[in-house]
Amino acid sequence: MLTADAEFREAANAAAAAWQRQPPYIAYRVDVDVNLPIRGKSQRISRAVTTRTDKDVAVLQDLPRGANQLGQSFPLIPTFDALSYFHLNFHLGDPIRLHNPLSGVIMQAPLTFKPPTAANPDAAVVVTTLRNYYAHYADDSTDQTAHIVMQPLPALTNRNNSTFYLQDVYVDTTTNLPTRVTYRGPYYSMDVDYTIGNDRWLVNHVFYRQTIVGPIHVGQMTFTVDAHYTDFRFPTEPPDARLR
Repeated sequence: MLTADAEFREAANAAAAAWQRQPPYIAYRVDVDVNLPIRGKSQRISRAVTTRTDKDVAVLQDLPRGANQLGQSFPLIPTFDALSYFHLNFHLGDPIRLHNPLSGVIMQAPLTFKPPTAANPDAAVVVTTLRNYYAHYADDSTDQTAHIVMQPLPALTNRNNSTFYLQDVYVDTTTNLPTRVTYRGPYYSMDVDYTIGNDRWLVNHVFYRQTIVGPIHVGQMTFTVDAHYTDFRFPTEPPDARLR
């Protein structure tokens, strides 16, 4: 078995390669439960989404016969690489009625690693480490699924305004592709689950939690988003003229 940091490197490279092979268009259904516990409110939103993947431009159709709008894939594009460098912005268009939630993901670049090389050409063993995380295997790791626990290091967290950091990466050791990636922070958390559909690595579940803190840290409000993806299709031509 590879060391945990080496397994993480393999997973990051496999995820980046899968992302680079994304199809030109993808259509799917997503059922989203938005909950605002402090107000005792919840809302189920179902959408049919068709996305042009190279620009992450999507037609969002609220089901069964609701609003139709152009935006980004909701809540995440199914080809999203959770190990990449990205910025996520989720907001509720109407926090009182939990109406029209939208999300925006700016994926800056996939995370990739070059093969390790020895500083000394006579070295018999090359030991690799990650600069920003201490990685180790959890006790529930198996030969089929590696569970890598990621501990952020001061090199990453010092003077860093990131909202959350990697916590867990589950990897299918046959394909080296992540099956689940989790992030945690004091006010944000996100879990992303993956499946293989039509030989493609795709998001099939996202859970997102955000706590909004009031002015001078007086009062707070937490909302959650639980999204399940189904009915993936891969059109070869734009199904909507707005995606040309």
